[in-house]
Amino acid sequence: MLNLEQLNAFASAVEQGSFSAAARHLGKSQSSVSIAISNIELDLNVLLFNRDTKYPTLTEQGQRLYEQSKTLLRQADRIENYAKSVVDQVEDSIYIGMDTMVPLSIIETVLEKMAQQFPFTQVHLRKYSCDDLTQAIVDDQIQLAINLPMHAVPEHLDFFTFGDIEWAFTCSPDSVFADMDVVDTQTLISQRQIVCSSMMQNPTLKSIGKLSQELWYAFDLDDVIRLVEQGLGWAYVPKILLTEKQSLGSLIDFKPEFSQAKMTTVVDVSWLSNQPQGPAVKFILDSLKH
Repeated sequence: MLNLEQLNAFASAVEQGSFSAAARHLGKSQSSVSIAISNIELDLNVLLFNRDTKYPTLTEQGQRLYEQSKTLLRQADRIENYAKSVVDQVEDSIYIGMDTMVPLSIIETVLEKMAQQFPFTQVHLRKYSCDDLTQAIVDDQIQLAINLPMHAVPEHLDFFTFGDIEWAFTCSPDSVFADMDVVDTQTLISQRQIVCSSMMQNPTLKSIGKLSQELWYAFDLDDVIRLVEQGLGWAYVPKILLTEKQSLGSLIDFKPEFSQAKMTTVVDVSWLSNQPQGPAVKFILDSLKH
């Protein structure tokens, strides 16, 4: 009957190039490695190595079985690691809410690190408008919220600021703004503005969110940008999203007459006070702090 120790000895012999090197790698005697491989050959009635040369070489059947053994050993490691995560009380799933005006790129690096540290924890990302995001935390639908500053933080929430977003005015290359060094206010308000609905709920951005005489609303920034790319209006969006589209030639930025200064807003992470936090959530919070 095959066991993982035998398969590990076999795989090590292939990877180390000899039985003696495999023994040193595994911290075992050469005879134990040789016996383990011989037992596999006996159990399966298959010759794994050609032993006629100075160093054993894989047979064709041995190569096939080596590949299958590696798959099995990797799966065994995953089972052991998952069992350890259960013992350590690592979350099976975590739910993160994102304000529709916050680009995912602001937490991408942290999520990559978390995925490496906790490979068995599923992450559920959900988008909410500003007001709905606060309610989602209160209702315990999500464990963390990535949001722009609110009117006032409810007393049952904790939070800290971990980043900022720079904003920019954008339009399509075919817009009437494209050839203007500075767009005067009268021209700006005469053209359709595409607005992220959540912007109208934010105290910092609300004044910018409604400038034009004609407004179209979209739920999130991705939809706002698609509409602007189609030449249906101009918008006020995070600069990082605009930069990506500028490199593709589908959007350009412009300078309005009324606002020449750089505009930034901070980004917070919020969670329910006194709510127990598992290792994965703690890891995300610690990573955002640093």
